[in-house]
Amino acid sequence: MDVTIIIPTHNQNKELLSKIENTISKQKFDGKVKVIKVAGMGLADSLNHGIKNSKTELVVSLHQDCIPSSDYWLKNLIEPLKEKEVVASVSKVELPKEFFEKFGFLAKIFSIKEQKILTPLMDEKGCAYKKESIEKAGFFDGKTFRTAGEDFDMYLKLSKLGKIAYPKAKVYHYHKHTFKNRLKKELQLSEGFGALVRKYGRQMPGWYKGLIKSIPIAGWPFFLLNFPYTRMFFGGIAWIFLSLVVNLIYFVGFWKGFLTGRQRV
Repeated sequence: MDVTIIIPTHNQNKELLSKIENTISKQKFDGKVKVIKVAGMGLADSLNHGIKNSKTELVVSLHQDCIPSSDYWLKNLIEPLKEKEVVASVSKVELPKEFFEKFGFLAKIFSIKEQKILTPLMDEKGCAYKKESIEKAGFFDGKTFRTAGEDFDMYLKLSKLGKIAYPKAKVYHYHKHTFKNRLKKELQLSEGFGALVRKYGRQMPGWYKGLIKSIPIAGWPFFLLNFPYTRMFFGGIAWIFLSLVVNLIYFVGFWKGFLTGRQRV
């Protein structure tokens, strides 16, 4: 089985990208592997461009800051797609501890929840798809989503077409976090969720929770309680105040996404 790996790039770290390509070249995979790097587009549009230009039945999305954790990553990720009913396969994601330790104090507070192996429903950091399933789903929605929300939108569309697998495959996420870009990320995610609720209405899982979270002060407990206080004591004290700020950011982002019907930050 041949496969095309699509890597959307934007202000990429050339050294990190070189490591990713080197890791891909060492994969123990029975099939040809082609890499398509796409620059100058939004995330959804970059993925669509790569998928449309691929010549293989299977395609993989890999973020420019994610490195496969082993030489068998691709083999393990692709294996479930041999089953007829499986339409996509999702990698686990880990923020390496040695990388996390280089973050500033405030960035660590926002990133501490990622200091474990995560199993996302689908987030494109390391996902494999049957190309025909992406085509049936209408591709990624680049008109509605620019940098957030397009992954969950695709998850919902693919879930209607078949099963999504979560095999023993993992990528290391080397995204350098700062306090400033974490605040922007909170705005992106909340705007994306608002746009999703606008698109799907009450069919959107967790829509009511997002609505409550978007209310200043009333939604604060959702953020206040979403912190591993036992793992970062002083960070937890700071989070009591920072979570109020995040609540206000969520208020702005959610309603901007909901009222405009788009995610654009």
